[in-house]
Amino acid sequence: MAARLKRQHLEGFFRTEAERGNATDPGFLTRQLTALYDGASTRAGIGADDLRGLAVTTADTLIRAAGITSPEDQAK
Repeated sequence: MAARLKRQHLEGFFRTEAERGNATDPGFLTRQLTALYDGASTRAGIGADDLRGLAVTTADTLIRAAGITSPEDQAK
């Protein structure tokens, strides 16, 4: 039950932020970010990989591909 509630909260957070950022497909971006989070958490948890910078840059790529830009990009 705790795992399900955590997943719902995380997915809800990703979905809300994707909608706030006007993602082209908030549901798809939510699924992508959730998969990235789950995979990175698992690999870090078992010590399988040094994820320094990997998860953040991957998330940034997904977010930009979904049509969300940073305020700095919008100012250009």
